Amino acid sequence: MGALMTPAERQELLQCSQRIAELLYQEACEQKQPMANLGAIESTVRSQVKEHVAPVIGEFFAKPLPAPTEDIPAS
Repeated sequence: MGALMTPAERQELLQCSQRIAELLYQEACEQKQPMANLGAIESTVRSQVKEHVAPVIGEFFAKPLPAPTEDIPAS
């Protein structure tokens, strides 16, 4: 299992998520997308995440990872 996020990484993720939320909210308001109740908000956010956020995350994970750069001790 990989390493857990550090508190600094969690804070950075939170800040980025809040900024994404601000941008998506602004777009929803500009396009007069439904946000009158919790169900409408959920539908709008789900649609926006599917359109804008998920493809970026998917592309990132689809890229090959660089080879590890750990030093291997000489025998």
